[in-house]
Amino acid sequence: MYNLVMKRIILLIIITIGFINATEYRLVHLKKGRRLNVREAPVINSATTVGTIPAYAEGITIRECKYARDGKEWCYISYPMGAEHLDGWVRRYFLAPMGKDTTSYIYIKSFLKNYYKADEENFLDKLKVFYRFPMQQYFYKKNVNLIQLRTKKVAFYKKWSIRRYNLLSVKVLKRRENYIDVRTVVRWRLKNRNNSESGKDIQKVRLVHEDNKFKVLAIKNLRHIVDPKVPKEEILDSNITIEDNNVSIGKQFYIKIGSFFSKPNENYLLHISENGFNYIIQDAIQDGDIIKRLYIGPYSSESRAIEVLKDIRVKINKNAYIQSF
Repeated sequence: MYNLVMKRIILLIIITIGFINATEYRLVHLKKGRRLNVREAPVINSATTVGTIPAYAEGITIRECKYARDGKEWCYISYPMGAEHLDGWVRRYFLAPMGKDTTSYIYIKSFLKNYYKADEENFLDKLKVFYRFPMQQYFYKKNVNLIQLRTKKVAFYKKWSIRRYNLLSVKVLKRRENYIDVRTVVRWRLKNRNNSESGKDIQKVRLVHEDNKFKVLAIKNLRHIVDPKVPKEEILDSNITIEDNNVSIGKQFYIKIGSFFSKPNENYLLHISENGFNYIIQDAIQDGDIIKRLYIGPYSSESRAIEVLKDIRVKINKNAYIQSF
């Protein structure tokens, strides 16, 4: 009888381990914008924190779970961050299975977040994690192999030592038996010692699914938007200083569509871009507070700005108005 009970326990443990390893998880019970502490040990204090993961985190894997001294269940997790992983302990309360369909939208979005995040790192030895070679297309070049892509990445990373990418939206365009096409909108910022650039790319990405994993087979830009550059200068109100490292010659006309105490909502910014407008966000100091001013433009003449203003008031903000500096 004892042997039979032990066999059942062992079988249950094997099944449980298999279930944990085979399932990916997402975070739950966190408000938008919050982050969850990942800890070196299942103990809550400042010394145990090894990192944090955002409320939208997906693709989390569980290594093991146990009950700690506080009587709560904790799990040792691994969260992909670009080409790396953050490992540590979190409360089981915050984890929920992502689902069984590994080609679902939630898995596609999770993969793409890490795909873009990986370009913030010099991950050249891990290109095979994200790409399937030979690639059908890499931007404007077709039939790209590993060596060609590696050469492109090395040159790009040397030119821009600091890189930041933020995936704003994902839309599935087409599903076929052997590939999935998606459209992505990505906000980016690049810096080196002497210069910086920021902007947005709208891209078409072709994904293939092999061994329960996605890989990029082709990628091309549908639209490449570089933020306009404006000089550092003070405008008439002495309490307001425009601070942006951009370059402009002569008077430029902008259409102001709002002021915010924090970064404007990403969906609002995407709505502006999808209507065909370029925008800039400028930090301004007013009465001792930092505010963010959102402009569409620039336009080289007032007549052109007036013409565009009518469309902006219909599609974006009925109270928009023209400013020049």
